[in-house]
Amino acid sequence: MDGMKKIGKFLQNCVELYIPIAAFLIMFSVFVIQIVARYVFKNPVQWAYEVTVMGYLWMVVLGACYAYRDRSHVTFTLVYDSLSVKGKAICGFLGNLLMAVAFIAMFVPACQMIGQMKIQVTSVFKIGLNIVYLPFIPFMIIILLYILYDMWLEVMVFTGIGGEAAVKKMLDGTKNETQEAIEAAMEQEKGKEAGKS
Repeated sequence: MDGMKKIGKFLQNCVELYIPIAAFLIMFSVFVIQIVARYVFKNPVQWAYEVTVMGYLWMVVLGACYAYRDRSHVTFTLVYDSLSVKGKAICGFLGNLLMAVAFIAMFVPACQMIGQMKIQVTSVFKIGLNIVYLPFIPFMIIILLYILYDMWLEVMVFTGIGGEAAVKKMLDGTKNETQEAIEAAMEQEKGKEAGKS
């Protein structure tokens, strides 16, 4: 079972981290090649723009999955932060429900659209646009799985079934960087005070 978890985590990291990192490195390298070719050798390469756009698309779409997992996307939590734990769970559940419905509703049409794009090709490499837009499919699946997991956790909290463990897990998952920095500073102060006495 532990081996399966490691394999799953590796595959998750491949899609959410390693492919976007590779796409960024390729995109950046080609960008530099294009600048050198254009301004130093006065001979721009035709394929650079195409590779840069494809790299950017793959990086952003798959990188968004990691941003969701890491909770590093932008959130506006003024109202959410003022709610009780149960209120946060209900509010989060309703927001996630809206997103889940939207992702489920667009899944089949998006897959059909991407499938139909194989007849269109890029101008230089003649790669089907279905390959270019392919990362949108795993993006939808991964984000939907994260949303469903969050909804399950929120149900465990607002029904009380999950107990304190579910509350702690939900609250830890919704902490922003400022809250984490404040908690780390407080822990550091406690450590200093304990060291003095």
